[in-house]
Amino acid sequence: MVKKSIYIGFALILSVAASQQAMANGYEFLHQSAEGLGTAYATNGTAGNDISTLYSNPASIVRFDGTRISSSLVLDFPRSTMDQASATGPYSNGSVNVSGYPAKPTQFIDTAFGGGAYITHQLKEGLVFGIALNAPFAYTSDYGVTAVTRYTATETSLQATNFSPSLAYQVSDKLSVGGSINFQYYQATLGTMVATSVANPQISTDVKSNIEGADLGFGYSIGFEYQLSPQTRFGASYRAGIKHQFDGTINITGTAANLTALSLVAPSLTSNSGSAKFEIATPFLLQLGLLHQLDEKVELYANAKLTGWSGFKDTHIVYDNGLPDTVVDNGWNNSWFTALGMGFQYSDKVKLRTGAAYDWSPTPADTVSPRAPNNDRMYAGVGLSYQYSDDLKLDFGYQYIKFKEVTIALAGGNNVSRGTLDAKVNLYANVFMGQVNYTF
Repeated sequence: MVKKSIYIGFALILSVAASQQAMANGYEFLHQSAEGLGTAYATNGTAGNDISTLYSNPASIVRFDGTRISSSLVLDFPRSTMDQASATGPYSNGSVNVSGYPAKPTQFIDTAFGGGAYITHQLKEGLVFGIALNAPFAYTSDYGVTAVTRYTATETSLQATNFSPSLAYQVSDKLSVGGSINFQYYQATLGTMVATSVANPQISTDVKSNIEGADLGFGYSIGFEYQLSPQTRFGASYRAGIKHQFDGTINITGTAANLTALSLVAPSLTSNSGSAKFEIATPFLLQLGLLHQLDEKVELYANAKLTGWSGFKDTHIVYDNGLPDTVVDNGWNNSWFTALGMGFQYSDKVKLRTGAAYDWSPTPADTVSPRAPNNDRMYAGVGLSYQYSDDLKLDFGYQYIKFKEVTIALAGGNNVSRGTLDAKVNLYANVFMGQVNYTF
């Protein structure tokens, strides 16, 4: 029976992996648990009540006996608009205006779906093995090849798919520890239009540049949970950042006439395709969680997370086809996320949850890009758990995410080769999540 359940769990994990897409309304993809979604992630760190808590703290799975599987589906409905967009041409020192359409790009961050899968098996009392498959970092946007943003960004797709075997051990009645090895496969696509004329950049004379790369990196997670009292539990975890080194490709496409024009303004170009080498690092995550049982029906949650975005340094792309290097200024800062939530045991089978959170932007004002238009954001969530049977628990969550208005003001420095870009971006999202948890 145990072997059969493990096989079923692996099949479920593989099915989720096959459907995984980049779907985040931001670079870090927080939607790993329906309980977490419904509390604005206030349960992350120690208060999760199913094995998907493995993502936020590997020590947490020691609380779950037997063999269990958990699988989730997320539907993300972002709404995005860009207003007051204006740009000047590459190498024009702000003297040549660029036109584009539509005048107000919308839905450049599109509706998306995704999911995660988890399996745990109790090797013996106080020792639990687990596996997680999810996408902790994911983002996609597409402004199209005719927008005024086209010399800075058209298509962007970043996705880190993570496979994590884990082990958790109960040291004492109060203390549990755990750790994971993270195998992270990162895929990146960066699209941009290239002007073939400095004096008169036009959509009709542009060519398209597309950079793609993939890399497998390795990292680790560690965590602990401590039962301060029968009513209160504290947890802390650390997920190490992972540096990815891409040996990717660049392909430049367009009409024969436009490619010929490009060779005249870029005489060092030896080929319209070649290698593109660059690095991207995913951040460390330091997370603290707190659960307090107020009475038989009400429990309180708190979560604080420091994300090490300072590891997301300038992106330096080196080509072998004669193109000059591309340098994109990032310079992100470490940032905090905080959340508070509450659970209410409505009946023997139904538990209700809610929560709110605030997330500070890591992006300096002068490097905010249309590729990832970050700003501070607020979260509000509601959710419920339904204990269908002793073996089956169903979780549902809804979350509303609202960004502060984003200001893009790219000029000077390494932006000279792409021209200037100014715009206002407004973003919000409605996110729905369902999760199935089964014990064999």
